[in-house]
Amino acid sequence: MPIRIIVLLTFLTIFGGSVFAQTVDVQALDPIQRIAVEMTTVSRNVADLNKSLKDFVAKFEKVGGVSLSEKQQRLVFGLELLVRTEERVATLQKFQVDLTEKLGQNRARLAQIELDLRPESIDRSTNFEGSTRTVEIRENRRAALLAERASVSSLVSQIQQNLNEASEALREAQSLAYRLRRSLLPEIEREIISH
Repeated sequence: MPIRIIVLLTFLTIFGGSVFAQTVDVQALDPIQRIAVEMTTVSRNVADLNKSLKDFVAKFEKVGGVSLSEKQQRLVFGLELLVRTEERVATLQKFQVDLTEKLGQNRARLAQIELDLRPESIDRSTNFEGSTRTVEIRENRRAALLAERASVSSLVSQIQQNLNEASEALREAQSLAYRLRRSLLPEIEREIISH
């Protein structure tokens, strides 16, 4: 028996240290990686909640023929709501990451258009046209760049608005998930322990 305890403690020390060493310093990551780590955490939380729900329901199914009390049904419903809320949080986080990437790409394109609109850039781009109507070509190039700038500016504004709405929806979903976790999980634990 003492040998088993020593082997168990050695095993826990070796593998426990390696698991601890694998933790990610979230503060050192860039924002997109930080969100990815948070999404992974949310996924684990959802998996844990699903497992808790299955354990909870399985415990009462084993009794056989006994239906769930009203309180237990309310807890099962609440846990299902919590799981769906956690899934919504994960979906909104992914959407927010996608919008942030699109916003960055379009802002970079807008900056490039601003550089291309400089007179020397327009001259450089039309030098190799080989035409006698260089003034007309320059004006056409400038008009095309101005139209593209207006289009991309409008797109950036729309993406920014969508990002703001997604951020607000994410805050609300996270708040709901927090409140549900805080109220339901202790009740479920008490219910499991009492039976």
